[in-house]
Amino acid sequence: MEPAQAKKSILSIVDETKTAVGGEWSVYSEPTAESCGDGAGNGFTYTTIVMQDAPTADPARAVAAVEQLWKDKGITTERYRTGAADPIVGVRGRGGPSTSMDFLADQRRFSVVGVSECAAGSAVEERKKESGTPAAP
Repeated sequence: MEPAQAKKSILSIVDETKTAVGGEWSVYSEPTAESCGDGAGNGFTYTTIVMQDAPTADPARAVAAVEQLWKDKGITTERYRTGAADPIVGVRGRGGPSTSMDFLADQRRFSVVGVSECAAGSAVEERKKESGTPAAP
């Protein structure tokens, strides 16, 4: 996959997830290039994180909405729940436009973590390019 397409696809599914849940979201981590692939620096994903503090939506309903959206987008999902007295609920996903997706929900905060499909290239060189640092010759 080309880097621009990987970045666009993960940003799109994260935006659709935010819309499905509703409310005001803030970016915790802009899309960042991280190595993937063969371990020799040949391939990278984009990872992005958004959060919503003091959400007004019911966590269980938000999880159901996210799960349905992701299934509709071809993402295989799995719900989970922590064992704490005040549990955090969520849904994980793989496939479709992502390597992995994670939605966490509790009364204090919602978060979405999206990791794109692996793109051709070097994460180090991509980070340099995006920061305006000249790439190595």
